[in-house]
Amino acid sequence: MTAPAELDIVTRFGTFTVDPADVVTFAHGLPGFERCRRFVLVSAPSLDPFTCLHGIDASEPSFLTLDPRRVVPDYDTPLGDGDRHRLGVAADDALLWLAVVHVDDHDAARVNLKAPVVINPRKMVGLQVMAADTAYATDHLLDGA
Repeated sequence: MTAPAELDIVTRFGTFTVDPADVVTFAHGLPGFERCRRFVLVSAPSLDPFTCLHGIDASEPSFLTLDPRRVVPDYDTPLGDGDRHRLGVAADDALLWLAVVHVDDHDAARVNLKAPVVINPRKMVGLQVMAADTAYATDHLLDGA
C-alpha cells in the first residue's frame, strides 16, 4: 500500500506542504465553521511565533494562532471531563493549546484567551473550549509575542 501523497496547502500566509498524518479532526468543526472538520497546523520561520490553523474542508477557513503562554506565561484553563473524553486524553498526554489571533478595525492584534483551541497530538483530534469561569478575555490586546 502506498503512503498518501503530501498536501499542498495555500493560505493567506503562504503555501505549505503537509503530511496527511498531520491532519487534526475537529468532530464538530469550530464555532462558525462547523462544516469544516479537518485542519492542519502549519508553521514557518516567517510566521514565528505564530502558526496557521488551516481548514482543508468546505470553505477552508484559516486562523492565525499563538501559544497562549506567549501572552500570559502562567496561562491555565481547566479542561472539563467531557472535553477530556472528546479529546481522548490519557493521563500522560501533553496537549497543544492555541489562542486564535485576529486584527480589529484599528489594526490592533487581539488574541482570544477565553476560548482556546486544544489539540491532542497523540489522537490528532481537537476542539475549541469555552471556560465559563475565567478572567481571560476574548479580545486580549496583543502588544508583543
